[in-house]
Amino acid sequence: MILTQLFLSLGKLARGLNKQAVYFTKPVEKIIIHWIGPYPNHTLGGVRSWWEKGSNGEGVQASAHFIIKEEYALQCLPLNEVGWHSGDARNNSSIGIEVVPMNLTGEFSQKTIETLKELIQYIRKETGRNLELERHYDGVQKKDCPRFYTPVTSLLDGGGRVNNPEGGDQRWEELKQFLNAA
Repeated sequence: MILTQLFLSLGKLARGLNKQAVYFTKPVEKIIIHWIGPYPNHTLGGVRSWWEKGSNGEGVQASAHFIIKEEYALQCLPLNEVGWHSGDARNNSSIGIEVVPMNLTGEFSQKTIETLKELIQYIRKETGRNLELERHYDGVQKKDCPRFYTPVTSLLDGGGRVNNPEGGDQRWEELKQFLNAA
């Protein structure tokens, strides 16, 4: 894993509130895995720049602690600050990781999965906690995120929407088992 830290700027919507950092007030409990959407050509810097600047220079109220693609990991928030990634109360007790998929269906490449595993080990070591893994999907919204690893019924295949092959939950369980293995 090649890890780079480039924190989002305080004063932008993606980090903090009212130009002040928002710190966790209770111990972090989870790591929530996301996908950046059906955009396999995104770069880590491009995702970070969108959070930082948005369309008007103020940014967007969306962020995660890390963005990963292949062997690269970009840390955008300190591990003691709240990120705006899950759209529910889990923001207040979780570390968010956005993954750039390898294809339009949202599947993660093997190299990205290996980096994700290494990053999870790093986060657990830094926090001193064996944090539980969840998908964005597991929250109240049931959002199709990370899409390939959910039971949501539609995927993008480049030509439009197709049914998600059976097994999104099974793929998640297999991924989670690999990520949790020592």
